[in-house]
Formats: sequence, structure tokens, C-alpha cells
Amino acid sequence: MDSPVSIIIPTKNEGGNLEEIFLRIKKALENFCDYEIILADSSNDETRKFMEEVIKEFGKEHKIKAMVLDCNGDDLSNAIIQSLNYGTYDIVAIMDGDLQHPPEMLPEMLKILEKQNADIVIGSRITKNFSIVRTIVSGVYRSLVYLFVKNSTKIRDPGSGFFVFRKKILENVSLKPLGFKILVEILDKAHYEKVIEKRFIFEDRKSGTSKFNLNQSYISFIHLFHIAKHNKEYDRFLKFSIVGASGIIINMGCLYILTEFFKIFYLFSSAIAIELSIISNFILNDIWTFKNERNGNFFVRMGKFNLSRIFASVINVFILFMLTIIGINYLLANLIGIFVATLFTYVTSVLWVWKR
Repeated sequence: MDSPVSIIIPTKNEGGNLEEIFLRIKKALENFCDYEIILADSSNDETRKFMEEVIKEFGKEHKIKAMVLDCNGDDLSNAIIQSLNYGTYDIVAIMDGDLQHPPEMLPEMLKILEKQNADIVIGSRITKNFSIVRTIVSGVYRSLVYLFVKNSTKIRDPGSGFFVFRKKILENVSLKPLGFKILVEILDKAHYEKVIEKRFIFEDRKSGTSKFNLNQSYISFIHLFHIAKHNKEYDRFLKFSIVGASGIIINMGCLYILTEFFKIFYLFSSAIAIELSIISNFILNDIWTFKNERNGNFFVRMGKFNLSRIFASVINVFILFMLTIIGINYLLANLIGIFVATLFTYVTSVLWVWKR
């Protein structure tokens, strides 16, 4: 392959990995193509000092053109954007500095980019040791990406941090990502036609601490809702949420009236109240939230909506059970379950009940 590549590695407290990364990149690419490595560091430990020592010792020998940038806190996506301005070449590779992204995959990803005339090649993660919480958060996040980001529904891992692309797809594009998920921003705004994925085993990190935490997850979801505003999908999701809130009021009101005034046993009252809230939610969504997507028979749509709500309830209870097992307070666990169930209902509403 003749085309050189700029490899951007955002780092945070990962100095212990740098020497191995440099050596593995050299071994993978030395007989394949020219390259440069740009390090964007936001460490708060001794990584910066160690980085400078490693670059001084290994930089020339291993074809490293390294630039240490002053990047802000945990916002590694913006560190990548800053680094793009320093890149020399027209092809860019993004990978983490924790050795969970194997440098040995770069030649194959670059070959796919060139030979199949792709614009983006994504390293799609096969995960082994994700915790229950991380698995749930990742699943919810991916579902929202499919809803809010155009052309993402056929991409298995739109949240990956390991990918290569042609820099030209970002011409005249204003990127404003938050947190770690810059690929989602690129998929939403860049000018591209062909995306290909190449699967890889997402290994355990060898040193440093994982970037995943609930705060970063929160930032990622906020970023996604910014994208939703950009795509006008946010308005529809807001309508859906308002309808859902009205369903809670109807559910509680019917439960009280049927139990207190009609003297119906509260479990039977609850079943009736749930079904009435489902019907009211369906009707409001049909005439308001999804009024432009109505097609087919009214009662078929209502049946599909009922079925999706049943599955959502099962999901809610399952998450409640699993999270309480690992020690999370049952009220918080139930709140998480409700949130995930709501997202599930919304996904099925968009992709099945009121199919676009």
C-alpha cells in the first residue's frame, strides 16, 4: 500500500502502554506504508513525563512524529479534533492508548479502505468481559444511535473508538463531540458513502484504568441528544416521553378509581389500568407523535404496540432483578429499568409499530 496514514492516539494515564504501542505499530506497518503517530494527552499522572522520555528514545527509530497536545480533562473526542490539524496525511486512523485496539489490525483495515473504496472502516468490537451495567449501558446507547444518527442502523458498533477514514469526508464539517464517542459525530455529519466493519476481540486493558464510568456514560448520552436535536429526532422522542408520562397518570388514576370506588381487587384493577394506559398511549402517539408515519390497519398497529409494551415490562423486571443482585438500590434499579423499557418501546415504535 502506498498511501501513508496519520495515527491519532488520545491518551489519559496510559504511559505504561506507549512503548509497546510504538513497537507493535512499527512491526505492523514498517513494510506496509509510511505513518506518523500523534499523541493527544490529557493525563493527570506521570504519563506526560514518561511520554516525552519514550518519544525521545524511540521517536526517530520507529518513524514516530508525536505531538503532545494540551487537552481538557476527559474530552478525548476534542483531543482528536485538535490532532487532526496536525496530521500530514489524507488517511487517518483513530485508536485508543490502552492496547485494547490491536495495532496488528491496521494493515487489514487500510487495505479494505483502499481496495473496497470505502470512506470509513470501523473496528467492530467483540466483547468478552463487560460488566452487566456496561452491557446494559452499551446496548441502550447503541439503540439510541440507531434512532438518532442517519445511516447507522446497519453498523454493528457505531460507538467504536477504533476506525480509519479519509480526511476529505470532514471537509467543511463542524464537529462538536463530547466525551469519547467521536465516531458517532462523524457518522452523523461527515460526507461519506461507504462504511465497512472489521470485527476484532476487544481485549482487557493491560495497564491504567478503564475510561468507562457512569459520568462518561452520562456525557455520551448528552452528546447523543445534541445529535438528536441536530437531526430533529429529539422533538419526536420528547413527544413520546410526554405521552408516556400521561400514561403514568392514567394508570395511577384508573387504579385508584377502580379499587376505591368500584371495589375491584387491586391486582385486577392494576391489570385494567395498565391496559387502559397502553391504549391511551397508543392513541396519543398515533394522532400526535407518529401522525406522519401511520400506515396499515389501526388495530394492527395497536396490537403491535401492546406486544412491545409487554416485552418492555419483562425487560424492566429483568433489569430490576439483575441490578439488585449486584447491590444496586431497588429504586434506582427500577428507574434504570423504566428508562431502558421506555427506550425499547420507542425503538419498536419507530422500527415496527409505525415503521418508517
